[in-house]
Amino acid sequence: MGWKSLVLITHSLQISGSPPTGLINFTLNTIQTIKVVKAPLLGTKPDPVENDGTNIATNKMSILIEENMNKPKKSIRVFLIIGLIALNIVMFVMVLQRTLPGKVLEAKNAEPNAVSFTPDNHLYLPLMSTVYQEAIVILSGDGVYYERDQDMQIVHVVGEVLNNTPSSVNKIMVEAVLNLKSGGQTTLRGFPLVDSLARGDRACFDLYVLENKAVESYAVKVISYATGGTTPADMAPVVSSAGYNAQDGWYSLEGTLSSTSQSVIPGDLRAVVTLYDASGRVLGCEQSYIRFQPEEANGEAAFNVAFMNRDFSQASRYALTIAGSADQ
Repeated sequence: MGWKSLVLITHSLQISGSPPTGLINFTLNTIQTIKVVKAPLLGTKPDPVENDGTNIATNKMSILIEENMNKPKKSIRVFLIIGLIALNIVMFVMVLQRTLPGKVLEAKNAEPNAVSFTPDNHLYLPLMSTVYQEAIVILSGDGVYYERDQDMQIVHVVGEVLNNTPSSVNKIMVEAVLNLKSGGQTTLRGFPLVDSLARGDRACFDLYVLENKAVESYAVKVISYATGGTTPADMAPVVSSAGYNAQDGWYSLEGTLSSTSQSVIPGDLRAVVTLYDASGRVLGCEQSYIRFQPEEANGEAAFNVAFMNRDFSQASRYALTIAGSADQ
């Protein structure tokens, strides 16, 4: 077999794919052996042309082999570099996410500021043009006050929640964490006085606990809620009187309720009232069941809501909501 045949074999191996290293070495050694041994065996001098052809073929095969050996190595290096870059990016993102601080509830001062009294009452409050991100929002204006009964002290946390979802919600659970001045914490949980809220509605909450220590700061958040729920419809409340009675030391609101659709008024309705000071801060919220006349089931019903557990002389306005049973 001559060197030309071996060159043809090498070309065939290049076309069909990367040849095995052992076969390439064998081919080169064979060509070199033929080049050296051919003349002595035949008793003739080596043919210069043939020797040149052998050298050319050998050089060509070397170039082809080098190209075939280098191409996979270059590709592997490129893939390794890309992989290392991608791995570094992923690790950097993971470290960045771990080091960024999460949303932290801001502790609020428990000592409210006194404001002047303004004798204006409004049944409905205008909504603020604020875009909220949370589904259930704790509105600004929450606060802490103390109720004292003989030797006991009751700490109240009051405020409002807003339904910022596109549907009705119910069973909104609110949590308040109290940081005591003498050290330690107390956690309160409860529900607003209005159980079911339609889209865009608000409701007050009053969380309280028997605690003799003073509160230095607190934080309030919504921890859960459920979707759905119903609210009373076709109800028309009318407030006949509302204001602070300095002689008795309480704030009271009286009124009547009628149906706009001439339907029978349910017997488990409640009148829920929220009091605000002049700055919009919640002073407190109370409720009372609506009383019906036995002989007129579809007639007017009366309600009377009283605030007596603190000084409400700073009350400036109120909001009245007709709520159904808390079990709805």
